[in-house]
Amino acid sequence: MKPLYLSQPVTDGLGTCLRPGGEVLTRRAMEYLDQEKKARILDAGCGRGGALSLLSSWGVSVLGLDINPVLLTEAKNTGGQVAQADLAQLPLANASIDTVFCECVWNLTQKEQVLREFYRVLCPAGFLVLSDIYFRRQGVGSREWPIQSCFSSATDLESVRAMVAGSGFEIILLEDHHQLFKQTAAEFVFAHGSLQGFWQAVTGDTEIADRICQASAATRPSLFLLIAKRSEQ
Repeated sequence: MKPLYLSQPVTDGLGTCLRPGGEVLTRRAMEYLDQEKKARILDAGCGRGGALSLLSSWGVSVLGLDINPVLLTEAKNTGGQVAQADLAQLPLANASIDTVFCECVWNLTQKEQVLREFYRVLCPAGFLVLSDIYFRRQGVGSREWPIQSCFSSATDLESVRAMVAGSGFEIILLEDHHQLFKQTAAEFVFAHGSLQGFWQAVTGDTEIADRICQASAATRPSLFLLIAKRSEQ
């Protein structure tokens, strides 16, 4: 089975920005940080490059990194500077980036190691923009999800907060964007008749689709946007 973000029902539904809401949270973060220094931007997990053009209009220099060579081929067509890399081992110098964007990718990584890498490459007082899936129901873990995806490694929001703060960042914004998540789910329902129909199209297996729907009801997934500041030292 392909990764969820590469499955045709997902790519058909989400387009070049492989995340709920498309560019909405990218724009929200850009507006929030508009007065801050942003000369060098990293799009960590740039995927098909959906946000590269948008970020290029805001920052002087934008680099997109992704581990998937197929997605990078598409990202190159945006005209942005891209390269293949594992986010747990960024090929960047210390303190070389002003702002890191990591949108709906973090849950697919070694999360604590990736946060350490973001901290390393960010300049003192640089910013981290992080958005991903989280569970609104606390105490329910990834064991509930029968397929590997951004859902299967999600946690509750307090765990997200603790992990980011524990990596040396000061959290300055943390928002729930459940409406965007619901809107994306509604679009999948419209295309496939039901969420069960969507998951069956993704997995090709009715039983797994049923188990995913049960896991969704148990965990109550949603979408967060977090902006954090690296220490000034």
